Amino acid sequence: MSEQSSRLARVAGVGAAVVALGIAGVAATGCGSDDESDSINNAIDSIQLQASSVQSQISSAATNVQSQAESVKTQVQSQAESVQSQISTATSDSGGYGY
Repeated sequence: MSEQSSRLARVAGVGAAVVALGIAGVAATGCGSDDESDSINNAIDSIQLQASSVQSQISSAATNVQSQAESVKTQVQSQAESVQSQISTATSDSGGYGY
């Protein structure tokens, strides 16, 4: 589960970086007037901020999934121990025959 979360976070991070670099490359060509350059730079800044936010959200979601998985694992182990204890008690109460 954590391997999938880690992979998802890496893919999202790489995707965001590629988009930001592509836009930065277009802006670096110097096409257009200063107003257009300012607009492009503002768009780049906005996209980079959004990409950072998405990456943070993905990281947070992956952490939450991992935490929930650990919690479920602990609950399952606890239930299994409880059932084993009940079986042990039932078999010892009935002389070892289980009924």
